[in-house]
Amino acid sequence: MEQAKQLKAVEPPESSVSAVRASFRLRNVVPFPSGKLDLAVLQFDSLLQPLAVGVRSGHNSARQLLYKSGSVCIDMRMQPTPGSESIVLIGQLLDSMDPGHGIGGIPVSLLSKGDTVSRKQTNQDGEFNFDLDSIPDMQLVFGVSDNRTIVVAVPQGRNLVM
Repeated sequence: MEQAKQLKAVEPPESSVSAVRASFRLRNVVPFPSGKLDLAVLQFDSLLQPLAVGVRSGHNSARQLLYKSGSVCIDMRMQPTPGSESIVLIGQLLDSMDPGHGIGGIPVSLLSKGDTVSRKQTNQDGEFNFDLDSIPDMQLVFGVSDNRTIVVAVPQGRNLVM
């Protein structure tokens, strides 16, 4: 009985909940060819890293994130725009099988609640960027190939950056 009570009290990680919600919202609105839809898995989040020994508090205005789907890695940095309430999301699409080279020419869309907010394409080095205002339920969608689309649930709320 005690174990059952403890299991009931356990909540899934917020990143997992966000990823699942994003996948359901995208089910009928993905602007890329049909095929395999992959949810990228969060591998690293600087917000979750402990402070160094002896440091009582710290402040870093940027947040570093790394997502992975198969051999594709999405390295992202979110930082506030000086003198503004908006946030800049800068990232790079990489293939771990070919390190040192970004994946260029890939369509990437920023969605909010399933609606397209902005569309871009990665440059020759696989880089992309978006200016974010207070946009709820954001996802990045990458049309990696004719039959594969990768979805990244972008963190939101007051913990967008440190």
